[in-house]
Amino acid sequence: MLTKLKLALLISAPLAAGATTLALAEGNGAPHQKMIEKFDQNGDGQLDATERAQMKAAFEAKHAERKQAMLARFDANKDGQLDATERAAMRDAKLGEKFAKLDANGDGTLSIDEFKAQRGGFGHHGRHGHGRNRGGGHGRNGGGDHGRNGGAGMTP
Repeated sequence: MLTKLKLALLISAPLAAGATTLALAEGNGAPHQKMIEKFDQNGDGQLDATERAQMKAAFEAKHAERKQAMLARFDANKDGQLDATERAAMRDAKLGEKFAKLDANGDGTLSIDEFKAQRGGFGHHGRHGHGRNRGGGHGRNGGGDHGRNGGAGMTP
């Protein structure tokens, strides 16, 4: 039985995808220009309805590809969806991978120097905080409270 939340998600997901596609197509700046160049088949500098539909289809295909890769990696019981245990395993694996990237010397702890060295690569991209300006997630410059010793000795 569908709960109200599941029903709302089923109804709103296509709307959100369409709005995102439209926002990208009508936005401005470098990302907008790259979208135009990639999907503008008639070269008029704008995306018409057909070109926007093709862009949306490309985004949906990429999403489906990522979902399949995620399921192949984490769906232990092969039922086509992730249960709570499988989602927890996925989160743990992703956190471990992120930590391993930060832990330059591989000693299992994150020194303040390792943290500072990687800070330039942090940023905000999307709702999950991948990309630019992420830096800890607190305050204007991403400072935040990292404990008494500034985050030294942090472990996964």
